[in-house]
Amino acid sequence: MKKACLTFSDDYSKKSLDAMVPESQEEMKGVEVKISSDTSRIEIDAQDTITLRAALNSYLRWLNVSKEITDKYE
Repeated sequence: MKKACLTFSDDYSKKSLDAMVPESQEEMKGVEVKISSDTSRIEIDAQDTITLRAALNSYLRWLNVSKEITDKYE
């Protein structure tokens, strides 16, 4: 298994992670994702490097989109 842990330090990320918890609970083949908005952390376990990279790209893209939308309306 391959593993990646991302920890964020800003309040913005905590709010965005709260919104992504339901997505992390969806079953994905070869991937297990745990999101903790309390610690602002995403943990991704994947069966191989390719799957890990795909999951990382998805979650980072969703965080980026969330930030862009929030910045636009603040």
